[in-house]
Amino acid sequence: MTSSTSLKLALRLIQRPKKQRGNAFTLVELMVVVAIVGILSAVALPNFLSQTDKAKATEAKTNLAATLNQAHAKFLEDGKAPDKDKLSDDYGTPAKDKTNFNYAQTSFKSNIWEVEATGNSNDSGLTDKKLLGCINFETGKIDIGSKLNKTAETVSCT
Repeated sequence: MTSSTSLKLALRLIQRPKKQRGNAFTLVELMVVVAIVGILSAVALPNFLSQTDKAKATEAKTNLAATLNQAHAKFLEDGKAPDKDKLSDDYGTPAKDKTNFNYAQTSFKSNIWEVEATGNSNDSGLTDKKLLGCINFETGKIDIGSKLNKTAETVSCT
C-alpha cells in the first residue's frame, strides 16, 4: 500500500463519525417532542380519569342491582320484608370492606326498599361517595342513581 492510499483510508475513517453525527436529533427537536407529548397527556388524562370513575360507579350499580333483584325474588317467595342486617347472607351483597363500596339499607316504606352504596377506604377517591338504589316490591321496578356524589342522587321507585 502506498502512503497516499493509507492517507486516504485514514481520512475516510476520521470523516465517518462526522457523517454519523448528522443522523442524531438536536436538542430543539427533542424539546419539541417532549412538549407535544406533554400537551397530549394533559388532554388525555382527564378523559382517562373520568373513565375510571365510570367503571367504579358501574361496580356499585351492578352490586346494587343484584341485591335489589335478589331481595325482590326473596320477597315474592316468602312475602317478608328484607332484613337490613343480612344483606350479605340473604341477598349476595358484598360484605363490608370487601369491595370499594359498603352497602346498607336506608329505608323500607310502603313496599319500597332503598339500599345505599357508600365508597370506603379501599379507594381513597371513593371515600364517602354514595349511590342509591331502590326497588318497589309490588311492581318490581328498580331505580339506581347514575352518578357517584357526596350526597346520593334521588331515585324513585313509585
